[in-house]
Amino acid sequence: MFTKFKKFIILAVFFAVALGILSFLKNAEKKKTAGGRNQKNGAAEIIVKTVPVIIDTVETIIDINGRLFSDLETTVSAEVDGVVESTAKEMGESISSGEMLVKIKDIEYEIKYRQANLDYMQALTKLSIETSSVNVNTVNIENISSVKKARANYENVKSSSWRIAELRKNDLTSKQLQDDIESKLKAAEADLQYARDDAKTQVLSLQGKNAALDLAKKKLADTRVLAPYAGIVQKRLVSAGEYVRVGTPLYSIIKSNPIKFIGGIPENYVSEIAIGKTVEVTVDAANGMFTGKITRISPSSSAENHSVDIEVSIENAGGVLKPGYFAESKIILNTNPRGIIIPTEALYIFAGVEKVFAVKDGKAHEKKIKLGRRYVDRIEVKSGLNGDENVAVSNVSQLYDGVTVKKPEEAKQ
Repeated sequence: MFTKFKKFIILAVFFAVALGILSFLKNAEKKKTAGGRNQKNGAAEIIVKTVPVIIDTVETIIDINGRLFSDLETTVSAEVDGVVESTAKEMGESISSGEMLVKIKDIEYEIKYRQANLDYMQALTKLSIETSSVNVNTVNIENISSVKKARANYENVKSSSWRIAELRKNDLTSKQLQDDIESKLKAAEADLQYARDDAKTQVLSLQGKNAALDLAKKKLADTRVLAPYAGIVQKRLVSAGEYVRVGTPLYSIIKSNPIKFIGGIPENYVSEIAIGKTVEVTVDAANGMFTGKITRISPSSSAENHSVDIEVSIENAGGVLKPGYFAESKIILNTNPRGIIIPTEALYIFAGVEKVFAVKDGKAHEKKIKLGRRYVDRIEVKSGLNGDENVAVSNVSQLYDGVTVKKPEEAKQ
């Protein structure tokens, strides 16, 4: 009796274990099916959704950061010594080209100018030159009165010498008279040469006095310090009553229209940019986006970040852009009207390798790709696809090259 009960217990345990194993296998099969796999004829099939590759216009764009700089920045300095009589502008004020910034007392320079002018006029008078339209660099010494007089005397004596020589040929005059007239001719020739030499010296003196007059005139004009170009006062460096010397800084001014954006572009893109290319510059401090053009490209690359500086000129007529502002720029390098685009769900990265799975004739085919521009939910494919593929967008991590796949609607059949 005890032996039969023992056998019953053993059979009960056996059936319980068998039922447990069967339940486990059923649950495992359900998990496989829920995971996108089923068994048919002994081959694994993965259920995947597919979408066709998108062909669309794609722009290759690079984003770089940088800062704004003034087109010109100048320190205006004194060109004469003296006491500052007045200043005309303050920090932040606009100035026009040629507008006065500083007035230096000019009494001393006015006196020096009048004296130089007097010396010049005296030199003109001494040479009997008209002052209305004189060019001291083209004065003809033959027109100076002393030279005219000496030349006239020489010509007169020369004529007399010729007549006496003719008379002497016919013994109509004495040898003594001929000798006297020849002596006078030599003296007249010497006087003419002296007059010419003296005239040259006086013309050189006139030119020197004219240069002194021009210098005195410039020094007088330099007591009015003028803006070299239209811009904005960055800083006033002197005040009325200060004594300044030649070279003393007076004002710092900047030219902010146009304004420059300078930033570094990765060196591998340098071959795709050129002078004149359009750049979009976003300046948060000015609450706007501005358009400019590349005006300069650095001839060298930075060893620190492998970038090449570019300079972009931006119109700034309203003055809203200030030197020093941080800015972000966007450069469209090129436009591809037939760019290949995939959904982000199609991308699978393993061990640093970027790939997708193209589905054709119920099979998944691995395609290694090179990515381009990234959008919010799409990615440009630079190479690896032809553009006529259907790519998997679900269960991508379960796929491998050559695996059998089914679409969800096929799996329901």
